[in-house]
Amino acid sequence: MADPREALRRLTASAVAGENGELHSLCRRYGAELVVAFGSAVRTDATPRDLDIAVAFHRHGPQPDVLGFLDALGVLAETTTLDFMDLGRAGPVARERALVNGLPLVELIPGVFAREQMHAITERMDTAWLRRLDLELMAR
Repeated sequence: MADPREALRRLTASAVAGENGELHSLCRRYGAELVVAFGSAVRTDATPRDLDIAVAFHRHGPQPDVLGFLDALGVLAETTTLDFMDLGRAGPVARERALVNGLPLVELIPGVFAREQMHAITERMDTAWLRRLDLELMAR
């Protein structure tokens, strides 16, 4: 089992191989259009305990096999310490943090990383008033 930075290095090396690499093949097989590493394994100012991975699956088509993808990704990275975020199901704050501070590993559709970043930032800003309202209501 690799430490989180070693697991990230393995995934990055597979991603650098491009469309012929194992990570791209894995994404095509499971319908993932974007894979982003984020969190402490990407930053240099922290000691990582796990490797945080955010994934955007194709919006159209069959329901993705998320567990199958996660298992195959762990085998490729040679680690069991993956922390997984499905970007299609994540809240606006978590999605923004993953995408704005993340390292894109695979972008099967050109521009999807920038599009997802802009969407996450906009949604987080547009819904900030709702989160403030929730806090105010809970404080009563």
